[in-house]
Amino acid sequence: MPLAGNDRPRPHWLALLTLLCLAFPAQADLAEGKARARMCAACHGIDGLSKVADAPNLAGNGELYLTRQLQAFRSGERKHPQMSVIAAGLSEADIAAVAAWYAAIKVSVELPE
Repeated sequence: MPLAGNDRPRPHWLALLTLLCLAFPAQADLAEGKARARMCAACHGIDGLSKVADAPNLAGNGELYLTRQLQAFRSGERKHPQMSVIAAGLSEADIAAVAAWYAAIKVSVELPE
């Protein structure tokens, strides 16, 4: 039975709801990401700021970028002695959680004068 006038979903409300869901990662996802990021902390820091000279900062990178890099390490498309081994043990849920955590960290930049 088709929906009548006022019962139909309004496209602008659906669009707004979708944007809100995308703009604010679920708190549980961030908590899980922080927990999973402990394995990254020795090199990349729990705050995403590298503790090792040849390990990149992860804080503030885009979630999609971080996801794709971890997937590339896991698949062997991208190679690194430590990261290839670590990523091989990550599930898609692990990757999503870690990427969400590091992407959610706000980084401020100070330009040189």
